[in-house]
Amino acid sequence: AISPFTGDVIDLDTAKHGHSIFTYLCPGSGKEFDVLGTMEDVPSAKLISDRFDVGRNFCNKLWNAVRFALMNLEGYSYDSGCSKRLQTEDRWILSKLTGACEEVSDHLRAYNPAAAIGSAREFFWNELCDWYLEAIKPRLRDGGEDATTAQQVLATCLDQVLRLLHPFVPFITEELWGSLREFASERGIDQPLEDSELLCLARWPQPESRFRDEELEASFDRCRDLIRTLRDLRARHNVPPRQELEVRIRTSGTTAAAFQSLEGLILHLGVISSITVGPDVERTIDSAVSVSGDVEIFVPGVIDLEKEKVRLREQEKQTEGRLNGSHKKLANENFILKAAPEVVEREKAQVVELEQQLVTIRSNIEALNADS
Repeated sequence: AISPFTGDVIDLDTAKHGHSIFTYLCPGSGKEFDVLGTMEDVPSAKLISDRFDVGRNFCNKLWNAVRFALMNLEGYSYDSGCSKRLQTEDRWILSKLTGACEEVSDHLRAYNPAAAIGSAREFFWNELCDWYLEAIKPRLRDGGEDATTAQQVLATCLDQVLRLLHPFVPFITEELWGSLREFASERGIDQPLEDSELLCLARWPQPESRFRDEELEASFDRCRDLIRTLRDLRARHNVPPRQELEVRIRTSGTTAAAFQSLEGLILHLGVISSITVGPDVERTIDSAVSVSGDVEIFVPGVIDLEKEKVRLREQEKQTEGRLNGSHKKLANENFILKAAPEVVEREKAQVVELEQQLVTIRSNIEALNADS
């Protein structure tokens, strides 16, 4: 056991910088050490690693985000029939929660705490806060049964993520746990989760495989990629964040089906007035264009044609460079022989995707030149 009385404590600076700790703490060492000891104003030394800033920022995010989420639990009431009214974003976040519980538990069993907290952080920050909270805002605002269902799913996710994070940030999570119990005394979907007055005594989260839906996760990921692309287009063309856009998407197959099934969510999160999806969607001359794999995104009425030509030519050049790099890799016998088979297959798949992107980019350049 680690004990400060026996001297076998873990020193964080030593862990990072090694045992030459005096070199780190003091501006001088060796002969200069005696001189420094007689100085009234010893030059200040940096005692804490920059890496602690990452932990501090995460704790701030955790505190602020959970407190904000709790504000949206006003009037919360538990309903055992909640699962019958789950919407797409609810089923998605419960699927991601199940995956996070599995990953964190697996990493801890493998004695890999860094990977465990990484999985918990990914779920809390990048999925629950960045996407689910944004997706349910209209439902919470409008009230009714949809709001009640969203509140119950949110309370359940907060319950589970606090349990996952507790071994790593015990004091903040314990305080937030008490607040969560005040706002939502019962959490869970079909039946209440086992409760505990203290988080440190609460049961470890148990993954519920019935909520796992990898097909839905893949569809939602396509939706998120689309919204990120639209946000990039706004920034590139100086379109105000709250200005509604008309969006046209040329794609087919599972990607088109995913966009169509999540149309309402895309309209809300992307701030879109209308969306058209299909294999025969046409591009207008004044459309901003973004290409990703087999997806072409057109946003009419937002571009400067000359600037768009320059941008597309630059994108063509970058894509050609990446494609040439992939071709060189695959032409290298050492790469084929020594690389893992899945790495080689991934490189081949990238070649196909880049070739498809290049064809699309060049056709868009030709269309601009023909219309101008």
